[in-house]
Amino acid sequence: MEAEAVLLVLRAVADTSAEWVSSTVLEYEIDQTPDPERRRRLHRMTAAASRWLQIEDRDIARAEVLEKAGFADFDALHLACAERAGVDVFLTTDDRLLNTAKRVAAQLRVHVENPATWVSEGGSQ
Repeated sequence: MEAEAVLLVLRAVADTSAEWVSSTVLEYEIDQTPDPERRRRLHRMTAAASRWLQIEDRDIARAEVLEKAGFADFDALHLACAERAGVDVFLTTDDRLLNTAKRVAAQLRVHVENPATWVSEGGSQ
């Protein structure tokens, strides 16, 4: 179900009914992928992003606050960038990130959701 939802989201990005905002945080994480073929596939996939954010000092400062709330370092940076970009939703299949986001939702400036839940609630339209 998650895989199908991710494909629906990617289709929505491809037909421009949704916008994918990415950042240099994701680029750095992908570069750490040990399998070269998987790394190439991930880089090709992220080429669909319509907007790329460079990390700014304010993102790092916000990420430090989010880390104190319980997020892992890269997750906190992803969220800080998403907040600054003003995205409608931050989609992730990472259960740990989702659980932390639910626990501290009042402290976040972005809605965090699993793609399958988001699609089932009509978010991809």
